[in-house]
Amino acid sequence: MSDSFSSSDYLYLVLVPVAEVFRSRFPECSAPFNAIRTYSKCRVKFTGKRLEREWQEFCKKHDLKNDPELEY
Repeated sequence: MSDSFSSSDYLYLVLVPVAEVFRSRFPECSAPFNAIRTYSKCRVKFTGKRLEREWQEFCKKHDLKNDPELEY
């Protein structure tokens, strides 16, 4: 991430809104997620395994910078 666009900015201005739209595609189930960030990396992680797998594929397909290795 560049200094002018921090991981916090990217997380809350890009990843979280996209994750909310992604989650709305599955109205039949509750789909909570966590927003995680460090100084230089960030991630949205869905708590359900199936949705998390689909989310990771979605991020790769759309070139979103969602670091799958980042954990609490």
